[in-house]
Amino acid sequence: MRDYSELYRHVDDQADRYLDMLKTLISQPSVSATGEGLRECGELVKELLMDVGMRVETWESGVSGPAVLAEVNAEAHATIMFYNHYDVQPPDPLERWETDPFTPSLRNGRLYGRGAADNKGNIAARLAAVDTVLATLGELPVNIKFVIEGGEEVGSPDLEKFALENKEKLFADGCIWEYGYVDRRGSPVINLGVKGMLYVELESHGIEIHSSWGGIVENPAWKLVYTLSRLRDSEGRILLEDFYTGIEEVDEAVEELLEKIDLESIMPESVKPRSVGRSMVRRLLLEPACNLCGISSGYTGAGSKTSIPQSAKARIDFRLVPGQSPERIFQTLQKHLEPHHISARRLHGYPAARTPPTSYLAGLVSDTAREVYRVEPTLIPISPASGPMYVFTDLLGVPCVSTGVGYLGSNVHGPNENIRVEDFIKGVKHIALILCNFHSYLS
Repeated sequence: MRDYSELYRHVDDQADRYLDMLKTLISQPSVSATGEGLRECGELVKELLMDVGMRVETWESGVSGPAVLAEVNAEAHATIMFYNHYDVQPPDPLERWETDPFTPSLRNGRLYGRGAADNKGNIAARLAAVDTVLATLGELPVNIKFVIEGGEEVGSPDLEKFALENKEKLFADGCIWEYGYVDRRGSPVINLGVKGMLYVELESHGIEIHSSWGGIVENPAWKLVYTLSRLRDSEGRILLEDFYTGIEEVDEAVEELLEKIDLESIMPESVKPRSVGRSMVRRLLLEPACNLCGISSGYTGAGSKTSIPQSAKARIDFRLVPGQSPERIFQTLQKHLEPHHISARRLHGYPAARTPPTSYLAGLVSDTAREVYRVEPTLIPISPASGPMYVFTDLLGVPCVSTGVGYLGSNVHGPNENIRVEDFIKGVKHIALILCNFHSYLS
């Protein structure tokens, strides 16, 4: 690759300004679970995109925050797209934050605030990269589009409709997905796909009555717990009928990636798996999982209340792999629950998505990461996390690869979410190099 010292100097010189852009984004609450600040943050994102010379329009359905579509036509022969989201998780529990979650705090080389890593840090880094390329080259070597939505944290309920209604506008040769992080060795982790998701609420009903009748009255909480215990075995294998039917086989290129992955280096220190061998890498990345996310029933306050609860609820998620349909899995779950008289309500879901390791886009993102970070990047064939990537890979036919500015201690979705300033600066440089080299890899 050519000499990028001038580009790097520009990013370093403008680091404070680019961080201020991120601080502005963090300062605007945008919690999709409650709706707080979504419209205001959508307007803020629109203004920031216009500030770097992009033509912007918004799209609304009324279900989640407005989607923002921006583009700049450089009359190039290649088009790159960026997908991001400006909505964030609720900041609760507030008492565990060292500083206010929506007041960005810079300390010890880290910037703290809700959305710092997920996903406002990546929005700011990508806008900074566009600004950097324009400032150092005088023009853009590639056409650029941004899709930034306001409902990812609640399952992207509008995104598929938005994509289908704007299919022609969303043409691109490749898409850089929303997130990524640096592992324990300082290696950028590059994801070539995401798992799918089925998020469901289960509910069991009965009558509330004195617990002395528990010998002859069915307890809805016990019924729910009993049923949950039979959704998966002690090793995590899911027991629904035909659950594993249709799962896609992985090819030799994916198998080769698996052999290179050091599980300990890509997981936070707080994660304590049963082992860290090859089987655990495969289980994490290539196999589905069922998780009990929450359960509630009866009285849990001070003192005692000896009664059978009237109802019990649980929320579970299934992390799905390519070849599994959320719709089919939900139907199978309903059939499984029917004899137990437990209802199931689908909250959201989408299928998995994956881009081949042999894709030009995987090569581009890997090579430019190697140039910026000066270490060998870690390629993950499919992230254990989920997201609506299928909208782009399957509905629009656009390959997607994910990279970003987080690190293993970013505490995404938790209190004191943060990024390291050093990672943010490298992330800006990485995206800038992707923009500079996109056309040569495509051709």
